[in-house]
Amino acid sequence: MNIKKTFRIVFIISLIMVFLSGIGLVNAATSSELRKQQSDIDKQIEETNSEIAGVKDQMTDQLNQISELNAEISTYQTDIDNLQNQIDTLTTQIDEKQKNIEEQQVKYDAQKEAFEKRLVAMYESGSVSYLDMLLSSDGLADFISKYYLISQLAEYDEELLQNIEDTRKQIENEKTELENAKNEIAASQSAIQTKQNSLTSTVNQKNAIVSNLSAEEKELQDKLEEFEQDKREIQAELAALSRKNPVEDVVAPSAAGYISPLAGKTKSNITTGYYGYANHTGVDFACPAGTPIRAVKDGTVVISKALKRPDGTYKSYGEYVVIDHHDGTMTLYAHMTPNSRTVTVNQTVSQGQTIGLVGTTGNSTGNHLHFEVRIGGSPVNPTPYLP
Repeated sequence: MNIKKTFRIVFIISLIMVFLSGIGLVNAATSSELRKQQSDIDKQIEETNSEIAGVKDQMTDQLNQISELNAEISTYQTDIDNLQNQIDTLTTQIDEKQKNIEEQQVKYDAQKEAFEKRLVAMYESGSVSYLDMLLSSDGLADFISKYYLISQLAEYDEELLQNIEDTRKQIENEKTELENAKNEIAASQSAIQTKQNSLTSTVNQKNAIVSNLSAEEKELQDKLEEFEQDKREIQAELAALSRKNPVEDVVAPSAAGYISPLAGKTKSNITTGYYGYANHTGVDFACPAGTPIRAVKDGTVVISKALKRPDGTYKSYGEYVVIDHHDGTMTLYAHMTPNSRTVTVNQTVSQGQTIGLVGTTGNSTGNHLHFEVRIGGSPVNPTPYLP
């Protein structure tokens, strides 16, 4: 623990001692004043616990620079991944359109051939007109019969011509869409190259700073890098799940209907706030180990696992759970007590159901719940969703 943290904790302990001794010496203090003093001290203790729960105080200027560059790198990498996903989708569409064009062309050729045969047959029969056929009728019954036959032939001719025209237009539209998709791919590939150049430049900047880190800074940097890599992989996994089960309209925070993940706590109890991807991707609630963690809304568990290194030690989120609420949002609950997860993948959970217990596994140095809201796999500020 560094000097700053030690001083702060000693200061808080001193305040507590003064507060306790003050009860015996100052009888004039009212109960409301005492409650206010106690509340202020509780708040300071909670803030200190929040700082202990993270690594922000351990960050030097160089590590902060690296953290900012990591944010840029993650943004570039996410953009590149999204562009590549667009290319993959467009490539699939192009294959489908190419196949459809070929099928429509076969259909068009068959229709055209049928119409040409119809014209040849009419020519070979002497090009008798529909009027000639009617005038040559023997009586009213024959006239009606021939009129019906002619109307059927005329309708057939008209329908055949319309089908040929519709097929021709569909082929043209498909070819236009095909060219547009190919142009989009070219634009996406160009954008990827631009992003890749920026990514390479930022990585080089980061590596230059990393090369000057002390051994202690390097150890912390390695843990942060490990965490960022895990977060990117989790984001990709959740993004793939979102694409597999798309939601047209993502629920607005005001309509989400979330409850707090911890009974008796609200957004006012958040001890470490949200400050963006590649930094702090959620919010923290400092609280005792073993506190039950609740599902904030009905949903389906899509991830329930423990992130560990090859040597068996916890890393990153440690024991964590992700729930898909089928409204465009997913929630993530991290750093649970070892083996406390009570839910499994594909399990349906109800709002308020206990899914695990607060702990400090993974990239954490104190008991707390790390809570996230994700849309399309990417983290968003959870605060507006919480009561």
